[in-house]
Amino acid sequence: MIRKIANILFVCTGNICRSPFAQGLFTKIVAQKGLKDLTADSAGLLALPGNSVSYLAQRVAAEHGVDLTEHKAKSVSKDFVGQSDLILVMEKSQEDSLLTAFPESEGKVLLTRHFARFGSRRRDISDPYGLEYEAYRFCFLDIEDAVSGLVEYLLSN
Repeated sequence: MIRKIANILFVCTGNICRSPFAQGLFTKIVAQKGLKDLTADSAGLLALPGNSVSYLAQRVAAEHGVDLTEHKAKSVSKDFVGQSDLILVMEKSQEDSLLTAFPESEGKVLLTRHFARFGSRRRDISDPYGLEYEAYRFCFLDIEDAVSGLVEYLLSN
């Protein structure tokens, strides 16, 4: 039996670039489509709780209609894992870390690019932190492809 997906958790390292991109974009697309039974959150494996999204991440997200100015970093927790129907990580190593720290996440964890419409679905989404604007822009577009594919998948099931 296929489990209904209603609560999605996006996970990256610090919860200040990639997973907020994914959460913000997913929330925007779901709202535009009028889907009320889907929610997303984000967290980081090595997050410093309370940190803001990096300036360049905020700028790139804003250019795509996603406001991340109020986002504060959160750490992955047992509660987050328990409440999530699907956990999407940005890198294979994050999947391994998550499964080690939270064995109960078994069967819920996939790479975010698993739902990508273009290119490899098995590759990581590179961390833009500390890099130039173009790295953030490329990262956002990479995540946009995967999140759009995820929403298409959820609408078809």
